Amino acid sequence: MDEPEVLDLRYTNNKLSRRAFVLAALGTLCAAVLPGCAERAESTVVIYSCAEGVRNESLLAALHARFPSCDIRMRYVPTGNCAAKLKLEGAQSEADIILDLEGGYIKQVSDQLEELLATNASRYCDDLVDDEHRFYPFARESACIAVNEAVLAERGLGVPVSYEELTLSQYRGLVAMPNPKASGTGYNFVKSLVNAWGEEEAFEYFDRLAKNVYQFTSSGSGPVNALVQGEAAIGLGMTFQAVSEINQGVPLRVLFFEEGAPWAVYGLAMVQGKGERAVVREVFDWLATEGVRMDNKEFVPDQVLKEFKAEIPNYPANIKYADMTGITDPEEKKRLLGRWKY
Repeated sequence: MDEPEVLDLRYTNNKLSRRAFVLAALGTLCAAVLPGCAERAESTVVIYSCAEGVRNESLLAALHARFPSCDIRMRYVPTGNCAAKLKLEGAQSEADIILDLEGGYIKQVSDQLEELLATNASRYCDDLVDDEHRFYPFARESACIAVNEAVLAERGLGVPVSYEELTLSQYRGLVAMPNPKASGTGYNFVKSLVNAWGEEEAFEYFDRLAKNVYQFTSSGSGPVNALVQGEAAIGLGMTFQAVSEINQGVPLRVLFFEEGAPWAVYGLAMVQGKGERAVVREVFDWLATEGVRMDNKEFVPDQVLKEFKAEIPNYPANIKYADMTGITDPEEKKRLLGRWKY
């Protein structure tokens, strides 16, 4: 069995390219002055992160500033690979903390994770809390229909106002969507329409949409990247990424259709047995509170903590969220993805 992909991230003071952030070198950083930190082995904390590189860089820089004496190593691991590694390695994993792993994948490996304090879970929005308390919510990541208004204007095309309009022949070859088998964002779109319309109607719709799809991308960031590069005019992508591009001057527009914005919870967890070390608990607690606030303020402001709501310029207010009932059910996901043809 091949070893799942892991990228060892290293810190850099150079600004990351927006379109290459997941491959960026980020750096080995440190965290808190704690009892037992004199020894390198005792001070080391390994974090497997499924978040995008710009978010990882920001968190690592903050950890470095806040906790300068211990050795924190953050490694970018793609979502599916992260779950596969945990399932294979369990408590023997080199990872101490898992960051921003999609809720459905966390459910698949929940028996490999520490049980967390239920009392602490009360600080998070109720619809995000894991009933088994194996992870705390780190982010609520919503998805949107993003359009490149300049590309549409060049082709004399209007802005679509519904999912059905995306199947019109005038948009042939202009749509980008994440492949649900490779991307949690892609699966979120599938599950939201299955919930809204019923399974048969939803899959019949994706058969028609596929005729207009320029590319089914391997990651959730792919569609917005295609919009930025002018390769597509319409992207089923991540809201925070589209807004980030808008705030850098790219002529994108964020749309939500009648069915609401697909979304999923992304969690923060400790690998089973790793919470016995004080340094791991300290770093975890910082990520579960200050880390969430910082990520909300800088990147993904969809509300996670009950007492904190962030605002980012051009980020849509009062988003109507889609019905995502069953989004963390691994058996339902396996069954639905078994029907995906593309």
